[in-house]
Amino acid sequence: MTDPRRRRQIKTPSGPKKKATPDPSSYKMSRPTTGRQEVPKPKPKPDPSQARREQRGGQGGKPRNQGGGGRGQDRRGQQRGGRSGRGDRQQRPERPEALKGEDWARVVEHNPKENVVTAMAENGMLFCRLKVKASDDMFIPNQRLYIGPDKAQRKEVVAILGMAHLDKMSNMARQDLPLVVQLFVEEHAAYFVENFYNRAGPMNLKQHSFQLLPDIGNRKAKNMVDARNQLGMFASMDELNAQCSINGAELLARRFVQEIEDKALVPRLIDLLLPVTA
Repeated sequence: MTDPRRRRQIKTPSGPKKKATPDPSSYKMSRPTTGRQEVPKPKPKPDPSQARREQRGGQGGKPRNQGGGGRGQDRRGQQRGGRSGRGDRQQRPERPEALKGEDWARVVEHNPKENVVTAMAENGMLFCRLKVKASDDMFIPNQRLYIGPDKAQRKEVVAILGMAHLDKMSNMARQDLPLVVQLFVEEHAAYFVENFYNRAGPMNLKQHSFQLLPDIGNRKAKNMVDARNQLGMFASMDELNAQCSINGAELLARRFVQEIEDKALVPRLIDLLLPVTA
């Protein structure tokens, strides 16, 4: 047995310990916040051209812009002179290159208000715009006008304004175009009969050259060949029309108009048959 007089040492749980408070005498204040520090910007690099100018100025040289005989002014003067000379060289030529070798053209349309005629050159069936003399008389379709280089022979034409495009012509001009082409073919009927209707042959085993004409099929082309073989050759356009029951000038003119409207149409009889030679 233990001694009742002996004290028993019993450990009891203690509460949370209090934090130690700093000594007021040893307390130091913290540094206040200063914010974001500013980053220094890089210095611009010196301009080498400016340095050269300053160096030349220090050496006593004159700037280019000063002085009556400066090189800059000479250069500008040369540029201006070159431009003016280039402008003189780029003036519109008196005759377009496409009309080289063309002497006669046929009237398609006449605009009396502007004294401008749209005409078809005969050698290549090309269209051009002509400045004509002011007159009370109208130029009728198919009337021939001299457009050659000899100005002494130009009685009606003052100048050639340039080429004309079919898609920019008036509706009246496009309606009169087939008639002008047909009249041209009829005036040279003997040439076209000899060089086309008497010489045309088969292009391949299935197609004859006569089938290039509008409304001429395989059977009609065979009948035309048979009629030519019986006669030996067609003596005239009238004989051709009578033996084959066609209008040879109209069919050939319609083919020409198709080729004028469609540049991709091949083969081109315009290139094969023109210009007309006596």
